[in-house]
Amino acid sequence: MDKDRPVKVTGNLLKAPDNSDFSNLIFTHTKGNTISYLLQIPSEGYYKLQVYALPLTDDSKTLQGVFNYLIKCDRAASSVFPYPNQYAQWKEGCYLYEPLILHDSPGNVRFKVYVPKAKAVAVTFNEDGTILTTPEMTYAELDKSKGSKVKLNANFSGEEAKYSTLLEYTL
Repeated sequence: MDKDRPVKVTGNLLKAPDNSDFSNLIFTHTKGNTISYLLQIPSEGYYKLQVYALPLTDDSKTLQGVFNYLIKCDRAASSVFPYPNQYAQWKEGCYLYEPLILHDSPGNVRFKVYVPKAKAVAVTFNEDGTILTTPEMTYAELDKSKGSKVKLNANFSGEEAKYSTLLEYTL
């Protein structure tokens, strides 16, 4: 989907007809004027992709519904894994090159991300932080214990200790 001005976007993925929520299997990111929605469909059947958006300059907390797509899945993926949770500031033009999923990642994981207007970006593992040397990539050692949290955080203000969570993975 292309856009002609900066927008914040999100989406929902629901299975029809019972509206079971699979929003953890949709990932949204923006690169330039293009908004991408990545979907993993867990089983055959019909799904509804709901797209919400607002101009970036609009301070409203509720994004407006702009598109509904009906998707028919004749053959589902053999396995699906949840994407990271995406928080409000992620939806304002950020792009994740890697990793989209951390399920089977080796101990050493490369993060490459674009976060416009960020002063600094950090990857935290169970609250221990690694500051990226550039706002575009870092390497981090990850413990594969269940329930562990990996977060991608950004500092937009320049205040050294003030970071907002953009993405959160659960291992």
